[in-house]
Amino acid sequence: MRLVLCLAFAVSACAQPTGSSVGETEPSLRRADSAITRAAPLSADTVAVVDHVIPLGEGTVTVRVRLDGQQPGLLHALNLHDDESTSVEAAAEVIARRGGRVVEVVHSGDRNVTFRVGGRSYEADPNRMFTEAGRARTLGALSSNDPAAEAALEAFADSVLALYTAVRPDVVVTLHNNTPDNYSARSYEPGAQYASDAAAVTVHPGSDPDDFFFVTDRALYDALVGEGFNAVLQDNDAATDDGSLSVWAAREGVPYVNVEAQHGHRAEQAAMIDALVDVLENRR
Repeated sequence: MRLVLCLAFAVSACAQPTGSSVGETEPSLRRADSAITRAAPLSADTVAVVDHVIPLGEGTVTVRVRLDGQQPGLLHALNLHDDESTSVEAAAEVIARRGGRVVEVVHSGDRNVTFRVGGRSYEADPNRMFTEAGRARTLGALSSNDPAAEAALEAFADSVLALYTAVRPDVVVTLHNNTPDNYSARSYEPGAQYASDAAAVTVHPGSDPDDFFFVTDRALYDALVGEGFNAVLQDNDAATDDGSLSVWAAREGVPYVNVEAQHGHRAEQAAMIDALVDVLENRR
């Protein structure tokens, strides 16, 4: 399945909120054009916060957009896990200084989303919903997968991407946090759990491997490593199809960067985001 990013670049109107309901559309299949604005921008000279209500199955999930009203900026970031707030705080700090947008999936404060279809309950990882194989795997692992649940999750993925790409990003940027000894750049080194997914890994001596960039583009990898940051370059030909946005972006030929840092490393993650914006400026 080819999700909506390439189309949304050309037709961002599909991501505009509306104050009315969808009407006859099946609730579990509604997309971003059914979004309802819950909060208006604060003012043009502050970081605005706008909440959009996006259908997921028989319920809804809030997708929050933070943006600087005066500075368009180069940073257009997406946070998919609601328990990874350090990354959102760091990005909000950067956009207040340098402009840009942060799109955040907000629901229960947990990593995974839960929803109902046909009276049945389902659970899924929102960073595993961007390919057909990923949706089937995450639903099967966390609850159960069936065509109705997969269709609802696909519609939700389309809606999130439509909102995110309402302003075209030069590079798809995601924001994530991890916990010590659970996941880091070293997870991709030879012999480690995800070694087969990586084409290159750099962990600088004395650095914290929990704080790293995960990228799909060699030039971005080289630039970020050159700035002294840890980084992993995805092997776009061999990476496991887990439904993550990095796999989808590689298939679509869209440059992708995940800014990954340990929970609580707000200052470190803000510095990483600042460095990424510098790299993006130099690419123009």
